[in-house]
Amino acid sequence: MAEKTTISLRDLRASVKRMQTEGEKLVTRIRRDARTLATKSRREVVSTLVTDARKLQADLRKRAERAIKDLEEQRSRIIATLEEQVSQLVEVIVKRLNVATKDDIATLRRRITDLEHRIEQLAKAQEKAA
Repeated sequence: MAEKTTISLRDLRASVKRMQTEGEKLVTRIRRDARTLATKSRREVVSTLVTDARKLQADLRKRAERAIKDLEEQRSRIIATLEEQVSQLVEVIVKRLNVATKDDIATLRRRITDLEHRIEQLAKAQEKAA
């Protein structure tokens, strides 16, 4: 059979009081631990966010530099293409206008220089002959 235990009211109250005290200590410890954990978590989150922000900044900087480099290369190619097209257009226009080209002028200058030189030689030869 089950044994009957008698607990006095005073013992019961004392036991409840101990349970209450221990419960309050436990709740206090849980609060303190939760606060510490929350503080650590916040620090870790902030630290992680700062680290991620720095990585993002570095990545964005690299992307921007790469984009600028690509744009510079495109600009150079476009300018070279435009210069070539303009040069060809100018050549066509000059040919249609029947204007002397740079090469034509250079050839004429050489010929004039040669002719001047020959005239000077003829003039010297005539002076000696006379």
